[in-house]
Amino acid sequence: MKLLATDMDGTFLRDDKSYSEEFNDLYKQMLKKDIQFVIASGNQYEALVCKFDDDIKDDLYYLCENGTKIVYRGDVIYKHCLETDDYQHALNILKEDEECMLVVSGVKHAYILKKFEDRKDFITLFIKNIVFVDSFDEIDDEILKFSVANFDGKIEDRLEVIKKRINPKFRVVTTGNVWFDIFYKTINKGTSLQHLLDLLGISNEEAGAFGDQMNDYELFQNVHYSYAMKNAIQPLKEIAFQVIDSNDEAGVTRKIKEILKGEL
Repeated sequence: MKLLATDMDGTFLRDDKSYSEEFNDLYKQMLKKDIQFVIASGNQYEALVCKFDDDIKDDLYYLCENGTKIVYRGDVIYKHCLETDDYQHALNILKEDEECMLVVSGVKHAYILKKFEDRKDFITLFIKNIVFVDSFDEIDDEILKFSVANFDGKIEDRLEVIKKRINPKFRVVTTGNVWFDIFYKTINKGTSLQHLLDLLGISNEEAGAFGDQMNDYELFQNVHYSYAMKNAIQPLKEIAFQVIDSNDEAGVTRKIKEILKGEL
């Protein structure tokens, strides 16, 4: 094993957004064995890097925003942005539902309408670099993807409506219990990881990944050792190399300990 990639929410992180205290020591052991550790998340870089200690955070690779951007040591080393016409088409559809909170994720910032500022405590659990705007027309940025937070429990209904209306070049996928993302079908955690594997000279057979949601599906398809959490959705479990303990049971760190012992 030369590389391990992990999703964060519902996978590496417990439900309270913490992670196992054993990880820092395990990470040092991984470095000694030349195992790269990669964060592969739908979340923003700024919301991910702050989770880790100063002596660790800059050594990690971050596949952010569902693979539309890779950051290493604070520098963007890869990005794939939406074409202007595609962006406008999707925005016009997504902003019609005024009950949901739409997040427009750009290279510089994430943008949310000011009417949702009262949900800032919730928002900052996932997004740190936020600009609240009166209108999305104010945005001057390259756009990576959209995220939508659904607060009324009707996420599946909304997914179906949007899938029928949006350009088929987009993928609409759940990324958590209340979140779903919209981004190009051709760009995902899997394609981004493949780019990184090629950059580092690591084969798919030498890589592993942890995940729990549909936005981890392609990630699993691009590694030999795919580990689905016990709390993962069923389609992910069906293609996984192995199903491991849940996020709240520290399944990722437990599996890393086994991998370090040679138990793949």
